[in-house]
Amino acid sequence: MIEPTCFSITIESNIAHIVLNRPEAFNAMPRTFWNELPALVNDISDNAKARCIIISSTGKHFTAGMDLSVFTDGDGVVASGGDQYARAEALRQFVLTLQHSFSCLDNARMPVIAAVQGGCVGAGVDMISACDIRYCTEDAFFQIQEINIGMTADVGTFPRL
Repeated sequence: MIEPTCFSITIESNIAHIVLNRPEAFNAMPRTFWNELPALVNDISDNAKARCIIISSTGKHFTAGMDLSVFTDGDGVVASGGDQYARAEALRQFVLTLQHSFSCLDNARMPVIAAVQGGCVGAGVDMISACDIRYCTEDAFFQIQEINIGMTADVGTFPRL
């Protein structure tokens, strides 16, 4: 497995601890996040490396949510050509890919526990909704910004709730 850039991971006493490890960026979720998370979780689950998975983070906030570069860098949706219908289908496929990244948490063979501190924004809410248990500190708060621009937050929260 490739060394993750968005996470640190330890496995001790049959407990896997995955830590969002980009505090300087408020643990925002860049493009690499969406590939690394399922790779880590699936490796733990498929190879029975632990009896539970804990997901926590470093820094002031659990996560600022999706990094906007996910939509603008490389082969992102904005870069997609074609007519409006082709772009709409590209967006739909891209969102399905993002949703699938969190499905690994639903599908893991062992319980997945989210330990949330500070802000849990946007895609962070989607991520923890795919976990089995959510523990929060007193200062934890949850926010979905998409509603402010008339957009549905659709990386998994609504289907899971």
